[in-house]
Amino acid sequence: MKSILVLFSLFLFLSFSSCLDESSAIGGKWVESSFRNVQTDSCTVSLSTILSDSLATSGDTVCQIGHRKDELWGTITASFYAEYEIPSFSFNDETVYTFDSITIRLYSSGNYLGDTLSTQRIHMHRLTENIQLDDYGYLYSTTRTSYEASPLTSFSFKPTPGQRTKEMEVRLPDNWGEEWFNLMLQDARQMESQELFHDYFKGIAFIPDIDNDACVNGFQVNDSSLCITLYYHEQAEISTEKTLVFNASSSLIYNKVSYDRTGTPIEGLKSGADNALSTSRTEHQCYLQGMTGMYIAIDFPHLNNLCAEGELVTIESATLQLYPVKGTYDGMYPLPASLTLYTSNEDNVRQDVITDLTGSSVQTGNLVVDDMAYEETYYSFDITSFLQSNLGTTGYNRQKLQLFLPDNLFYTTLQGVIFGDGEHTANKKNTKLIILYKIYQQ
Repeated sequence: MKSILVLFSLFLFLSFSSCLDESSAIGGKWVESSFRNVQTDSCTVSLSTILSDSLATSGDTVCQIGHRKDELWGTITASFYAEYEIPSFSFNDETVYTFDSITIRLYSSGNYLGDTLSTQRIHMHRLTENIQLDDYGYLYSTTRTSYEASPLTSFSFKPTPGQRTKEMEVRLPDNWGEEWFNLMLQDARQMESQELFHDYFKGIAFIPDIDNDACVNGFQVNDSSLCITLYYHEQAEISTEKTLVFNASSSLIYNKVSYDRTGTPIEGLKSGADNALSTSRTEHQCYLQGMTGMYIAIDFPHLNNLCAEGELVTIESATLQLYPVKGTYDGMYPLPASLTLYTSNEDNVRQDVITDLTGSSVQTGNLVVDDMAYEETYYSFDITSFLQSNLGTTGYNRQKLQLFLPDNLFYTTLQGVIFGDGEHTANKKNTKLIILYKIYQQ
């Protein structure tokens, strides 16, 4: 056996490079060797959709607001809840100040889901209870905070996807601004501290108009976006314009997301890793989407069959190609530019991220887009090291893979992708694993 290993090492050093199909034995005719290179793309790839229990959406710098109903994802409603911080201020008793207006400013985050050509409408409701962090200091996509039935105000707008520098400023009711301004001029108790201000004004719920099924829009959340600005001026020989900016809290903010998947292939999807839905039960499709908490489990149940092909089998390279289902992505449903692949244990508990061969960079899926026929659009991952580590393992030592949006998108956007398994009929090509391996046969 020792001589076999020495011979195998010598072979690797000389970089023997003959290659043939898995079912072919032609290499034996031309090379006097017990080694063969074999390439196959018929290894079974098992795909399942998993739904997270809930996602922490507090403190993010991006929010989603809108309502979308379609046959792909079902009905999705995204709302944003925020407490506001009172700015520092001081007024001179000998100066006359005059209120001008109050507005809210918004900047697009560039993320969206649906038809951005339609006019959207958002209702701003006053909260009737303070936003409360849980015991671990988080707020979630399922957190509930009550608000008044009648809105403080409502506004309509045309989405500007991708235009992060385009400002949208909406005028709010003057009586609202005048009330705040007068309290400040009077040094009222409500304006003495953040705590007292939050008791007086608990915050705002930004609720989309559910009569509009067109789109969910992303907005930036920072000192310039989703901030309330009160405009006033000092009366003197030369009038001076002034502003007071009420910024959204950095921690007491969150996105609430609700959905109804009735009529979709994943109508029966339940939360929890134990409730993973195989593509065999979802019309040969699996789903990944941010904020609704869907991600994909990937397994290779027959990988160890390679071990039976020779006395010694080694994997030289392995590429996983995942093809989005044709017709599930376009201008209204843009594909994520990057995806993240993780290892997981047999209980579907996420472990480590899949990196490149050097181990220094996280793989992002290497998206190839076919803008002509939409047949050759796919994400590609090099999983050579993963399969090398798992070939021949069983039970607790056997790992799986999990596919997510990157964290900065999974918790803040509704970007998503739908993949077909090997039996899906919409694409000419579907998910496949391409393996190049060496066989030693004594």
